[in-house]
Amino acid sequence: MDLKNVKFILTATFITIVAALVIGSFTNNQLLIYIMLGFFAIFAAVYLIGWRCPKCKKHLGKLVVRRCKHCGHTLDV
Repeated sequence: MDLKNVKFILTATFITIVAALVIGSFTNNQLLIYIMLGFFAIFAAVYLIGWRCPKCKKHLGKLVVRRCKHCGHTLDV
């Protein structure tokens, strides 16, 4: 998967988690907790599986990177 798509998915799921957290703090709805946990699981899976260097296939670590810290490959993110 392209790193731009992975970063978009990570950003969208993070925004959804924060929105569910904020809305859930004003309401007493348990459904929002399950939605938040589901999106957190999606975020964690995409981060662990998809956030890798396209050249050396090692995990990139931080979400704000310009180069791979392992091989030095310049990333198009």
